[in-house]
Amino acid sequence: MTDDKKDEVSIDDLQNQINKLEEDDAKEMKEENSKNAKVTELELKVEELTNSLARSMADMQNYKRRTEDDKGSFVKFANAELLKQILPIIDNFDRCTAHLPKELENNDWAKGVKQIHDDLLKTLEKLGVHKIKTVGEILNPNLHEALMSGPGKKDEIIEEFEPGYTLNSAVIKAAKVKVGDGTKK
Repeated sequence: MTDDKKDEVSIDDLQNQINKLEEDDAKEMKEENSKNAKVTELELKVEELTNSLARSMADMQNYKRRTEDDKGSFVKFANAELLKQILPIIDNFDRCTAHLPKELENNDWAKGVKQIHDDLLKTLEKLGVHKIKTVGEILNPNLHEALMSGPGKKDEIIEEFEPGYTLNSAVIKAAKVKVGDGTKK
């Protein structure tokens, strides 16, 4: 009978074993949930850091682009300032070559001065400097400065007093001109 007693398990013992198994199961579930929560938390941190890195890289690229733009603008501005100082000399060269006496037109020295003038203008064109068109054009206040008006087609430029120049499409010196006032000659 003692052997039968050994084989017999009491209901209390079974209930205790069930309770222990349920506790172990609950503990494992809790640990699993805790691990899942930590994994989720780590995934969120990785995502946050990835987004932060992407923003930082975009900011760096924008900074690099702005710096290059600023550098280009500075160079253009510096060139424009230098050219503003040189343009009066070019204007004087223009006047000099335009008023060359007939008897000196075939003089080698005069030809050399004209060649220097032409080379200077070609060099400026290569750098993006262009004369503004005037005579026969309609007055454009962004390009021309009207100093006088006289008989002629309304707002049409009839005379240029001083040439104007652009540098890469930006006006660095407006042309000084005379425009028609709409009256007949």
